[in-house]
Amino acid sequence: GGHEILLGVYRPGTHSVVPADGCAVHDALLRPLLRDLPRVAAEFEVPIFDERRRAGELRYGLARSSQHTGRVHLTLVTAVERASWMKPFLERLRENHPRLQSAFVCVNPTPGNVLLTPSIRTLFGPSTLAEKFGDRILESRPDAFVQANPQVATNLYRTAARSVRRAGPRNILDLYCGVGAIGLSVARPGDRLLGIETSSGAIACARRNARRIGALDAHFVEAPADTAAAQVAASGWGAPNLDIVNPPRKGLGALVARQVAALGPERLLYVSCDPTTLARDLEIFFGRGYRLDHVRAFDMLPQTPHVESLAVLSRDGVTRPR
Repeated sequence: GGHEILLGVYRPGTHSVVPADGCAVHDALLRPLLRDLPRVAAEFEVPIFDERRRAGELRYGLARSSQHTGRVHLTLVTAVERASWMKPFLERLRENHPRLQSAFVCVNPTPGNVLLTPSIRTLFGPSTLAEKFGDRILESRPDAFVQANPQVATNLYRTAARSVRRAGPRNILDLYCGVGAIGLSVARPGDRLLGIETSSGAIACARRNARRIGALDAHFVEAPADTAAAQVAASGWGAPNLDIVNPPRKGLGALVARQVAALGPERLLYVSCDPTTLARDLEIFFGRGYRLDHVRAFDMLPQTPHVESLAVLSRDGVTRPR
């Protein structure tokens, strides 16, 4: 460690990298750039960060691609604000890879395994990457989560929209809304959509994505999920009759789950990337009068143990628990 950049995967439960020339889950657009990164880093003698000695400069290279545009974006995570190797390093990558549209630097001098910090700046190119999900084009930034498998994600979003069709306008609460992917897929003209998300980059993208669609009463707030009740009250729209939640792997947890249930939506869409925390949270909703209509699995990351789930819950009437 500390002397070379490795293309590979972490050995489970460790920080040691197992070299891998490619990954079956990656979009093929990424492979040429990823394979070239170690060679170009060596050519320009880029000082690679060593976790144990806490020395060096380049920590990670994060690459994203768009099947819609055929473009690739690269984020360099560094331990320092500026480095002499960065400009020639990126110029060589641009020469070698015409698909490389944008590059960013994220300064992360902190210990631990958190990849990104809020300190991200654009080095060249557009600040967002556009991907198509069905008939929706969604923009995202390096610090804004978007599903990496557009085909399977499109199927999930369409299934979610079909699961909660009903007549008349709806008040929709979208918790952990990200760039608005699920809420904007489910909402129709006449609905009111309130999205809540802690990432400022994701919120900026959600607003852009909503404007592109038009004809939607969509409002996005940068706030923690456990302020959902306060955000609903501040909106003045009244209680939601449909809630969408898409939490990280740790799930909602008791505090957020109880708030969502107390808001009393007739229908609840729970998108989960961890069946264990989904099952734990569902028990809370069952104890508050909800039933599970159905749950479906989506293999977002083939050849890995991970699975995405869509659970649809409902409750008769709108009487709120005491």
